[in-house]
Amino acid sequence: MTGRRTEAESGSVDHDGEPIAASRFSYAVATLERSVRRSLGAVLRPFELTVAEYTALSLIRRRDGYSNAQLARRSFVSPQAMHEMISSLEKRGLLERAPSESHRTMRHTHLTDKGRDLLDRCNAAVDEMEAAMLADVSDSRRAEVVALLLESARNLRNFSAAD
Repeated sequence: MTGRRTEAESGSVDHDGEPIAASRFSYAVATLERSVRRSLGAVLRPFELTVAEYTALSLIRRRDGYSNAQLARRSFVSPQAMHEMISSLEKRGLLERAPSESHRTMRHTHLTDKGRDLLDRCNAAVDEMEAAMLADVSDSRRAEVVALLLESARNLRNFSAAD
């Protein structure tokens, strides 16, 4: 062994052995998304949460008072699925709902202390997963990649809106 890494080991080819430069951006993003979802599922399983439930709890923590419809849109699930999820999380004592002061039929969702505690523990486990995922990536490069992904999402929304 000469100590030199092969292209596959150095990361200059994708998991099918094709040169990275030949890979589609959308394929790379989809591959990462599937890997992240699988890893998140494994990390969250001991906490008895799904990825969608974790996403909803995280959104609620960031901003109290989301309606079910708002949570569904931001969690990428149907309103019906979100309704069932919120009911389940409420029964588990992780969140509570209160009537909106401005809209009679709308109920706003808030985390309970139990929900905040569970989310803190989940976040610590997710932090470990993300640290492993980004172990060889500098802080400045991380910021560039995050900015690129968010800009790409915005551009795609604008592209879709133009149709």
